[in-house]
Amino acid sequence: MTVDSYGTIRGPELSNSLAFKLQFRQLAPANELLDGPPLAGYYTSHPALDCDGTSVFWRDGKLLAVDAEMTLHELFAMDDSRNIMGRTLLLDGGRVALSLDSEIVVFQTQLGALAGGPWPCGDANLLGNPVLS
Repeated sequence: MTVDSYGTIRGPELSNSLAFKLQFRQLAPANELLDGPPLAGYYTSHPALDCDGTSVFWRDGKLLAVDAEMTLHELFAMDDSRNIMGRTLLLDGGRVALSLDSEIVVFQTQLGALAGGPWPCGDANLLGNPVLS
């Protein structure tokens, strides 16, 4: 999950069972879950959050982005069955880097800079959350 500068908690649902229909979700202020787009597949990287409220992550062979309005965008897709993923990093210039098994894959996107919120998974969480300046 990610937490933006307003305290909004968002992220892809994870489950150890494909029997459930998983979605991207947001926790509303009244502690209710808001439904986002449905998510296919199972293996998911940890998301990163840009300054415009777009979450980006790898899932089921696709680089996905869910914007602040909870609209799903497929940024890249390939036939890929690797199931060991790490964190998703959002770098300068809209570059997205992530690890798939033993490889680092970098994509050029139109995403904004990494969010300045307390928990956008900055620097692959090397310093621990929350990320504070």
